[in-house]
Amino acid sequence: MMHIELKILALTLVYFMGWFMFEKVFSGLWRRWRGEEETANTLRPRGKVVPLASVTPVDQTWRYIKGLKSPDWRIRRISCLQLGDRRGTAVVEALIEALEDPREEVSIAAGEALARIGDPAAIEAMTSHCRNLEARSGRSYENYRAA
Repeated sequence: MMHIELKILALTLVYFMGWFMFEKVFSGLWRRWRGEEETANTLRPRGKVVPLASVTPVDQTWRYIKGLKSPDWRIRRISCLQLGDRRGTAVVEALIEALEDPREEVSIAAGEALARIGDPAAIEAMTSHCRNLEARSGRSYENYRAA
């Protein structure tokens, strides 16, 4: 049994050595045919490694603001949660609009985000929104009792 394993190992070694030699010869011929110069090191020197923070987009605020207009309520909710970590007039205005979202989960997420931001305009908007909700719930309760 051991001799079969040795044969398999030897054939695998021959196969990979043959492939390696074929690659070396073929790539050398290819460089000559294209007119590239033969150098010991054909690899280009690597430049400076860029930190990952400079490669990835740092601020995606506008993407989340656009997400508040999505037809999918889950995207609107996630956008509200993400905007809670940001500051700015555009963010506050977008979240104030999101308070009136027909989906309750989005409206609650917008309220939480505005509370996290703590902008005076956000506090005023949340106060008036809560008054509207209270008035609406009182009317719906009266309508329910009357029915």
